Amino acid sequence: MNRFSFTRATLPVAVAVLTIIFIFTSCQDDKEVEISGKCVKVKLVSILCGQAVLHIEDPAAYALGETWKSHTNVFFVVFDCSVNEQAIANTTFYVDLQKSPFLDDTCPRCAAAVDYTGEKKYYARVSSKCGGGSTE
Repeated sequence: MNRFSFTRATLPVAVAVLTIIFIFTSCQDDKEVEISGKCVKVKLVSILCGQAVLHIEDPAAYALGETWKSHTNVFFVVFDCSVNEQAIANTTFYVDLQKSPFLDDTCPRCAAAVDYTGEKKYYARVSSKCGGGSTE
């Protein structure tokens, strides 16, 4: 019966193969947080032309946010056309989140943009159907 043994010639190859296997198995993306249809309690940090930075008010949803400038647990959103910027200022409200634009969202937008350099970016619509109401 033949026995397999490492020799000086096969050892570097074996180490290389094991290293490649380790890299591919350890570099898999962490499971991304599912956000489609998620309803989150938030407060406005800044808003401009339907784009906003929102602060997460529910600790259970902190995974959706990140740190940006001096703010923690925030994310960037592009609101749908129905947002009333004055109605959500200085209040806590709920938003439905999606990774892609809402299908019925076809209004024109101004070219100004919120200066957000974070990675957590979603599409949102103000909701009155989750959390017991649109404001508390």
